[in-house]
Amino acid sequence: MAKTAPAAKPKAGRASALDPLIEKLNSFSADNYWDLGKFLVEKVIPTALKEGVFGEHILKRMSDVPGFKFPYHMLKQCQMFYSYYPDVEKRPLPEIFYFELATKVDETRERDRYEKMAINNKWTISDLQKKIREDELSKREDERTKFGFDLKERNVWSFDVPDPRFGKSGYRGRLPGQIVANALFYYTHPGATVLDPMAGSGTTGDVVGSIQHFSGCICKMYDVEPSDDRVGRANILLTGIPEQSNSIDYVFLDPPADFYPRGDDSDFSPTAAKAETMMKFKTIARESARTLKPGGRISVIVEASTGSFGVIDFPFEMTQVLKELGLSQIGKVYLPRRSEAVKLRSHVEGLKPMASDCRELLTFEKSKI
Repeated sequence: MAKTAPAAKPKAGRASALDPLIEKLNSFSADNYWDLGKFLVEKVIPTALKEGVFGEHILKRMSDVPGFKFPYHMLKQCQMFYSYYPDVEKRPLPEIFYFELATKVDETRERDRYEKMAINNKWTISDLQKKIREDELSKREDERTKFGFDLKERNVWSFDVPDPRFGKSGYRGRLPGQIVANALFYYTHPGATVLDPMAGSGTTGDVVGSIQHFSGCICKMYDVEPSDDRVGRANILLTGIPEQSNSIDYVFLDPPADFYPRGDDSDFSPTAAKAETMMKFKTIARESARTLKPGGRISVIVEASTGSFGVIDFPFEMTQVLKELGLSQIGKVYLPRRSEAVKLRSHVEGLKPMASDCRELLTFEKSKI
């Protein structure tokens, strides 16, 4: 095969039987997916296993080698392509069809079904891609119908618009209720007692009250400024959560945007701002942990603060606080930035800091002992 890029140089360290294989792999043509996958499966991965490196790790390690031209996701796709279709040359459809099936369809039975449809209907590759997309959308709609909301199967939960059933339209800081619904689905059990001590417009209560899947749950809500009579008045930073210790199965927390330092004042001190914010986080963490039953769980939405001062990694800081309280992390989900968040202004000439577009939904479990 013609070389299209300089051979990658292995990282410094002891010699490895993988080094010449990595150099050889880097000489493959970038559009010959099957041959690349064959070399990975038959040569690279077995050699890596002999050196105590599992398949996933060797693919990531190779993609990090300076000068190596294949990113991890391409290596993974090529590995899947050859693993599923080692006999691709004997198959009736062009190779590109099988690459699409190997990388887009998880189940063997489904891949076989698509192959038969493509042959019988004389599909083009565009026809196959369209059918896979349509079926995926249909599957998502079926799940929505089954559970009553858009259930996410991966750890990035993004929704174009809030479901109108959950929360009050126009309410500042309104969280898409689909996020709450997914959190309840994954982190609670039937009949759970759910607590939202920063309830805002009552989104959590709407989810519990509207979706049949959560009909057995009990929802308790509090806020500094209650939006309706379902929400009790309480400022948990001053007076705590008005619930007994060890009485709640699940706590959902979405602190408001003004919880975080903005960094746009001329006398802004990141050290002081971090200390003030962490004092608030520690208060709500302690109170939430106190109310949880043994084995109970808490999910909290946290975002980093960025600006000319750098980054204050509040998700990391909050994780440390909850672990110090004896809770174990069991989940992390990525969410889009709240719509009303303001991009930070820089006070350093020429510096243009990036604003964060990502929040994290962190979930922890209280020890059952």
